[in-house]
Amino acid sequence: MPYRVTWVDWLLFAGLVVSWGSSFAMSKVALQHFAPEWIAAARLFIGALVLAVASFAQRHSLPTKQRDIGTYMLLGFIGNAAPFFAITWGMQFISSGVAGLLMGTIPLIMLVMAHFLLPGERLNATKISGCVLGFAGIVVLMGPQQLLNLKSQGWALIGELAVISGCLMYGVQSMFAKRSNLQGTVPISAAILGAGALFAVINAMLQSPFPEAPYPAMPSLALVGLGIIPTGLATVLLFKTIQRTSPTFTAMSNYLVPIYALILGAALLGERIGINVVAALALVLAGVFVSRMNAAGS
Repeated sequence: MPYRVTWVDWLLFAGLVVSWGSSFAMSKVALQHFAPEWIAAARLFIGALVLAVASFAQRHSLPTKQRDIGTYMLLGFIGNAAPFFAITWGMQFISSGVAGLLMGTIPLIMLVMAHFLLPGERLNATKISGCVLGFAGIVVLMGPQQLLNLKSQGWALIGELAVISGCLMYGVQSMFAKRSNLQGTVPISAAILGAGALFAVINAMLQSPFPEAPYPAMPSLALVGLGIIPTGLATVLLFKTIQRTSPTFTAMSNYLVPIYALILGAALLGERIGINVVAALALVLAGVFVSRMNAAGS
């Protein structure tokens, strides 16, 4: 269906960029003590818990209908637990630069999916051009040489396919959320994260023992932060933005996330911003602008 992006939608979009972009720094700190599989499980559990408490504080009950529970279990698995595991597992065999390039395919994947699955989301020149410009920004950010690091055989290829499969799962979740008119509410987001936490905890228990005490302050605080901001808050913003606009518009935020993360690192840690970051930001912003040309009636 046609939609018009308002200033509220741009605020939601910016909130997604800030929320997801904050995860990189917090993940680095959390990894100083916790294993990746337990970080994934903990952030989903904490995110679900915080949203559940917020729901009860607002006197909203969590969804309990049997039909809805099946939907939330599916979304929790395919949109949280499974891609978290697939991407983390795949990154064992590839460089972070290659992983960044592959994650940059999410808007392209959603563009193609939406063409076939969502009425009114047909491919057109402006959408394609905007996504290509955005992906070019990611290439500039990660370094064009990363394209040469893509492998076509061995464990590196398997790792690349695992990351791509995680990106595809994110696309499926977004398409399902839009087609089912999933409301971006706190109780629904809590239910989906809770379902994802269940799968993630089982996976973590199968892979490694539960982290033993003592728990250092900074990694523990980072873990709590991961649950609250880039997991709990971001999930609410994600479904609300998809509900109000479309998965293709929402997915463009993925191009800005790594750029914001680098800028945040520079602001907090005094890291140097290279000319590639400035060029990447210009390309991504141009891509977002081009993708919105004549989009209100698309």
